[in-house]
Amino acid sequence: MTPNETTDDGSVLDRLQSSEREPYLLSMPTAVWFAVFLIVPLLVVGYYSLLGYSSYNVIFDVSLETWRSTLTDPTVQSTFIRTLGVGVGVTVFTLILGYPIAYYLRFYAGELMGIVLLLFLVVPFWTSGLIRTLGWFPILGQSGAINYLLISFGVIEEPLTWILFSTFSQVLGYLQNYLVFMAAPIYIALSQIDEDLLDASETLRAGPLSTFRNITWPLSLPGVAIGCMFTFVLSIGNLTVPQFLSSGQATATTLIYSRIGTLNYPVASSLSIILLVVIFTFVFTLLWFVDIREIAQG
Repeated sequence: MTPNETTDDGSVLDRLQSSEREPYLLSMPTAVWFAVFLIVPLLVVGYYSLLGYSSYNVIFDVSLETWRSTLTDPTVQSTFIRTLGVGVGVTVFTLILGYPIAYYLRFYAGELMGIVLLLFLVVPFWTSGLIRTLGWFPILGQSGAINYLLISFGVIEEPLTWILFSTFSQVLGYLQNYLVFMAAPIYIALSQIDEDLLDASETLRAGPLSTFRNITWPLSLPGVAIGCMFTFVLSIGNLTVPQFLSSGQATATTLIYSRIGTLNYPVASSLSIILLVVIFTFVFTLLWFVDIREIAQG
């Protein structure tokens, strides 16, 4: 073997080793980012959940007492059951409204008009979440626009009191915030359905309902799963809507916020971890039944 051949073999080996290291080097910034801003904060929260609390002071004595008292607290149990119910209910209700919107934008509005109309759902996000929430007060209040119009037209004699600070107003707040997160992924999934499949179904004399049940709905499930994931996670983690629009019933986020207000960081940390476990369980179950990678493959 000549020296040149040896040198060429060595350079080829170096290139192979370099190409093998390249994916790891490219993933390093992402790994560092997640370690610093996700793993480390979670470890800190987990550590605080093992500490004690007394009279607005954290007791740096590691034990499981905080977890025992949190898990056996009836208020915590009922609050998390209600939070889970709110999350599932908002997700289902948003799906019922969001799917027809996405379906209309995909099959009846045209591609360009569908995108334009979908952008209108994003317009409320030009303002902050707090302003969007407080914006319901002059609409739903006793002297608000809805009561004013109903009284002016003689529909009612006295202002309606149940449309604000109630489950009704809370659901409206969630819908305003998360309808676009449900409709957009479904619209994307519907846009990726091959028109030839729909034409073939029509050629085989399948009716609209049969085509929807056997083709459109199954192929849109990745978008439905992503929309449900976004809506559920964001709704049970929302603070402003239950804080300002609900009837005073606590959710997991308001319970955590109240504990932070009293500097009870150990209980707030344990509640946060429980909420994270609930979210992870929901997302894991959803991904177990639906492969969302199909939406990325087009």
